[in-house]
Parts: sequence; structure tokens; C-alpha cells
Amino acid sequence: MMRKAQGAIEYLFMIAAALVIILIVVRQLQNRGKTASSTANTAETSINNTLNSMLSG
Repeated sequence: MMRKAQGAIEYLFMIAAALVIILIVVRQLQNRGKTASSTANTAETSINNTLNSMLSG
């Protein structure tokens, strides 16, 4: 009986560890998405400013 209980507890710990890893990966992907979006917006603004100055002057 003790072996089955130990196996069940180990199984639950493995599931918990997998969930923690998945949560960490999801957080990292969200942060990278925000950073990429910010970089794209900055580049777009810079390009628009450069094009406007070329057309104006």
C-alpha cells in the first residue's frame, strides 16, 4: 500500500513541476511579445519621421 501511495505522490509532483515549467514558459513568451511589439512601434515611428522629413525638405 505504501508503494502505491509513494508512486501517486511522485506522479503528482511531476505534474506540478510540469505545470510550473509551462507557466514560466508562457510568462517568458508574453514578455518577449511585449518587447517585440514595443520595438516594432519604435521602429515604425522612426521610419515615419524619416520619411516625413524627406518629403518635407
